[in-house]
Amino acid sequence: MIQLIADDQFLLKDLQRFVEPVEVLDPSGKLLGLFVPTNQGQTAQVGEDDDSHMDWAEIERRAIAEAGQGRTLDQVFEHMKTLTSDPEEQADLQSHIDQIRAENGCDTP
Repeated sequence: MIQLIADDQFLLKDLQRFVEPVEVLDPSGKLLGLFVPTNQGQTAQVGEDDDSHMDWAEIERRAIAEAGQGRTLDQVFEHMKTLTSDPEEQADLQSHIDQIRAENGCDTP
């Protein structure tokens, strides 16, 4: 269950956002009561509203345009090695690279 610490600054503003019961605590952590909002059950509706604003064609277009442009984790660490001149950091990054490649069964970059 969600817990909210009541104070003079945020309580009303925060309670208006919830769609499920909330335990209200005082600043010392003592339970003051349980707030049950009148808008319970609107959770599904909120999700549906969000979907109506999604441009699925644009998402699909971006997925196609960006396909194959990602990097593996060991490639990310390789790039990070070029960003530092600290030998300790480079050695640490190299150990991560070696570990990832060993786990994936690949010794070559």
